[in-house]
Amino acid sequence: MLSTISIKFDGVDADKHSLDVRSLGECLVALDRVTNYGLVSICEYRFPRRGERFPLRVVAQEPKQGSFEILADFAPYTSLLLPLVPEMFYSGASDIIWNWLSWIVKRCSGNDQEADPHFTELMALTKELHKSQALSEERTQKFLLEALDKMRPVARELVAPVGPSADTLSISNPSNAGLKTVIDLPMADNIRAGEKLEVGAMETLVVQVDGLIHHSKQLKIHHPELTGKFVSASVRDPAFGELNSPYTRAVANKGKLKVAAKPVRKPDGSLHTLYIMDAQETD
Repeated sequence: MLSTISIKFDGVDADKHSLDVRSLGECLVALDRVTNYGLVSICEYRFPRRGERFPLRVVAQEPKQGSFEILADFAPYTSLLLPLVPEMFYSGASDIIWNWLSWIVKRCSGNDQEADPHFTELMALTKELHKSQALSEERTQKFLLEALDKMRPVARELVAPVGPSADTLSISNPSNAGLKTVIDLPMADNIRAGEKLEVGAMETLVVQVDGLIHHSKQLKIHHPELTGKFVSASVRDPAFGELNSPYTRAVANKGKLKVAAKPVRKPDGSLHTLYIMDAQETD
């Protein structure tokens, strides 16, 4: 075994140490596809041919006890292929793939600013590997962005469990505890939407409540920036399902809530969706 990355799910089914088998299967197949595509592209400076496999493969260990976390090792198909893999892929596969996966999901979810440091690392690695070709900044950037576009449909499968069966998916490098990328529902929904949307930072708002829809976990609210309009917000707070929660009391009393929420905005800055993570009653 060479190096490892961790794939961990939290919330909903994952908190009971289970996960929807179909969405988990989609995620693991997508993980293999994205990883293989990234390794071939960066190492060979070309896109993989149909059915082509990189000499390193992803091998899943058993899930960690007490959580839904899968450790994925990078191992050679056969020792005969080892000379075909550059030395830095032996010791650095975890960092390479963590940056590759993080860049893909952050760019596809509209978090361009957070994706940029991963892009910088991948640019530097690609140019170093192929320095004999004297690759220009523009050429390298164009190559990686083309690879990203080819991975957008696969990214949707990678985040398949987020929403239906888990609240978050975390991708981390166990060899460096500081390297972690967390994909929450707003990010996953943006990836699935396939359009240019931007996930904003967590913010605190006071909203007027008009009603709620239990089965879809939605709250009808008046958003402060939308004068005279009510919108549906998606609620990811576990308390939403309780009989006597801040949400049900606010509906009964036609009251207001102070919420911690993440906005998703269109390219023109207008609100597309609001995700409420927590709420408390307020006057």
